[in-house]
Amino acid sequence: MSPSVYRRERGWRLRWALLVQGDLLAACLAYLLAFLLRVAVPLPLTQGYLPALRFAQVHHHWIAMLAAQVGVLYFLGLYEPRALGNPRAQAGTIAAAAGLQALVLIAVYFFRQDLVFPRSIFVVFAGLNAALLFAWRLGSRSLMGAYPRRRVLVVGTNAAAAEVIDTIRVQHWLGMDIVGAVSGDGASAAALRDVPLLGPREELPALCARHDVDEVIIASEHSWQDRLLDSLSRLQGPRARVCVVPSPYEILIGRPEHLRLHDIPLIEVIREPATGGASAAKRLFDVVLALVLLVAALPVMLLVALAIRLTSRGPVLYTQSRVGKDGRPFTMVKFRTMHVAAERTTGPVLAAENDPRVTWLGRSLRAARLDELPQLWNVLVGDMSFVGPRPERPEFVGRYQREIQGYAERLKVRPGLTGYAQVNGEYHTSAPTKLKYDLAYIYNRSLWLDLKILSETVKVMLTRRGI
Repeated sequence: MSPSVYRRERGWRLRWALLVQGDLLAACLAYLLAFLLRVAVPLPLTQGYLPALRFAQVHHHWIAMLAAQVGVLYFLGLYEPRALGNPRAQAGTIAAAAGLQALVLIAVYFFRQDLVFPRSIFVVFAGLNAALLFAWRLGSRSLMGAYPRRRVLVVGTNAAAAEVIDTIRVQHWLGMDIVGAVSGDGASAAALRDVPLLGPREELPALCARHDVDEVIIASEHSWQDRLLDSLSRLQGPRARVCVVPSPYEILIGRPEHLRLHDIPLIEVIREPATGGASAAKRLFDVVLALVLLVAALPVMLLVALAIRLTSRGPVLYTQSRVGKDGRPFTMVKFRTMHVAAERTTGPVLAAENDPRVTWLGRSLRAARLDELPQLWNVLVGDMSFVGPRPERPEFVGRYQREIQGYAERLKVRPGLTGYAQVNGEYHTSAPTKLKYDLAYIYNRSLWLDLKILSETVKVMLTRRGI
C-alpha cells in the first residue's frame, strides 16, 4: 500500500472515530442538560410527582443511552458517506434519530418498573440531542475539513463501465474520484465518458500502484474476465478493494452447491432455494404481521385518506392490475399519489425522477412508503408477501421478458410489499438494475434476509429516501 493510500485510509478511520466520540459527547450533554432542566424548572402539573433523585442513581444506565445513540445513528445511515458529505441535508434524519433514540429509552424504562425516572426528561433530551448533533456534524466538517476521497480505477469499456462512471460523477456523496480506466480487447475511449485510458489489463497492478488506487471496480466483458485473475493475484501487499459489477447470470447462481464430475469441479444452480417448510413459515409470518399492522396502521391510513381527499380531486384509493407469482394477474391497491387520469394521453409510463404526474402530497407519501399501506390487504389474502420483487404491470412485464435476459425468474415468487431493490435503489432505478437485486433476493432468500429487508425499509421510511 502506497503512503498516500495509507494516509487516506488512516484519515477516514480517525475522522470516523472522532465523529463517534463527538456524537457520544452530544448525547451526554443533552442527557445532563435535560436532567438538570427537569429538576430545576418547576412544572405546575408534575411538581409534586417528581421523584427525589440523585443523579448517581441513573448513571448506571448511561451505557444503554450511549449505545442507543450510536446504534440509532448507524441504523439510519448517519455514518454513511451520503450523510457525512452533506450534514445540512440530513437535518431531518438527525431529528428522526434523536426522536427514535428517546423512544428506545422510554421503552427501556417502561419495561423496567424498578427504575423511577420522569419520562418527560426524554422529551427534552430528544430536542437537545437533535440540536447538539446537528451543531456537531456541521462543526466537525469545518474543523476536520472534507473527508478524503477514494481514488477509483474502472476495469472495462462496456455499457456497465459507463454506468459506473456516470454514477460516480453524479453522486458526489459517494466520496469517489475516477483516476482512469483499464481497457480490454482494443475498446475505444469513446465509451468511457472522457475518462482517460491508463493502459491494458496486463498492467493493472502497476497502474494501481502508480496512481494510488484505493478501489478497483470491474465492469469488464466476459470474454476476458478470467484473464484478470492473474493481474489481481499480483497486486502486492495490502491490496486495493476490488468490486465486480455482476451479470444476472452470476447473481442467479446464488448459493451454489459444489459437486464433482470425477475430477471436474461443478456448481449446481439451486433452482428452488426455499424449502416447503421455509415457504410455509414465510406465509405464516406474512399473515400474522399483516393482521397486526392493519390494526396498528388504521389511524395513519385514515389520516392519509383524509389528506388525499383534501388536497386533490379523485378517489383516495387506486387499483391496478399487476402480475403475481407464476404470471397470474391480481388487483393491487394503493393510496392514489398521482393526478387523476395522469396516463390518459401517454398510456402506461414508468416512474421517473421528479415525475410531473405525482401530486405534491403523493411525493411525500411515496418517500415514506405510506402509499403502500393498503397493500397489507393484498398480503393478507395471499396475492403478495411482505418481502419480494415489486409487482409490475402486465404491459411492462411482457416488454421486460422480451428485452431483459432472466426477467422471468422474478415471477417464481410472490411479489412483495417491499424488496431488496427498493431498499437499495430509488423509484426511478432502471429495470435491469432492479432485476439484479431481485435475483440476489430470490436465490438467497430466508426469513433472516426478510427481517433485514424489513428493517432497512423502516430506515427508508424514516429518512424519506427514494422520493
